[in-house]
Amino acid sequence: MTQFALFDLDNTLVDQSRALRAWAEHFVADRNLDPAAVDYLAVKSSTALDWTEYAAGFKMHFNLPDSVEQLVRDVTDTYPRFFVLDEEVEAGLRLLRAEGWRLGIVTNGATAMQSAKIDRVGLRALVDAVFISEAEGVRKPDRRIFERAADRLGVRLGRRTGWMVGDNLEADIAGGIGAGLRTIWLPRGRPLTTADPQPDHLCDSMSDALKLLAAS
Repeated sequence: MTQFALFDLDNTLVDQSRALRAWAEHFVADRNLDPAAVDYLAVKSSTALDWTEYAAGFKMHFNLPDSVEQLVRDVTDTYPRFFVLDEEVEAGLRLLRAEGWRLGIVTNGATAMQSAKIDRVGLRALVDAVFISEAEGVRKPDRRIFERAADRLGVRLGRRTGWMVGDNLEADIAGGIGAGLRTIWLPRGRPLTTADPQPDHLCDSMSDALKLLAAS
């Protein structure tokens, strides 16, 4: 049976936190804002429900003359440019595919933004399919997005052959468990408690997770 793996995007395949800080530094310099604004922008992004709310928040905070719509376009156009793909991650994905694995990206988010990140770093050429929640009309941890991924990859959900890898315990780990997959969690400094969904493995980095998959 064909081995397959599904991967989250942000802070899994790519370092979203680093990209956001790099974008924030660019934005602050471009607008001649106080350098302390970088920290505000980095923190605020994690609490906003969407990019419109995020833009509205920092427009008001910094009293910017741009409309919210203009700021959203600014973020959408520039933020993805700061994403990079680690060479070890690229090599690990290529190795799995060379060994016959089917690979997919399953990410929650806006289609335009997530697609821009994926295309910026060349991930589309390294996997067999991409599944973005806005385009699919369903979000992780809902089992339906995993079912669609398996169907388009031509594989069957199950612990014998399938894996879900991600940094979010609810969306990725609980979602993967609910879909009947083995799971790898990237904790990014967060402790695991007994109340949390329990992953099969913890890995400190994406490259370590790919090595674990290759050895499985």
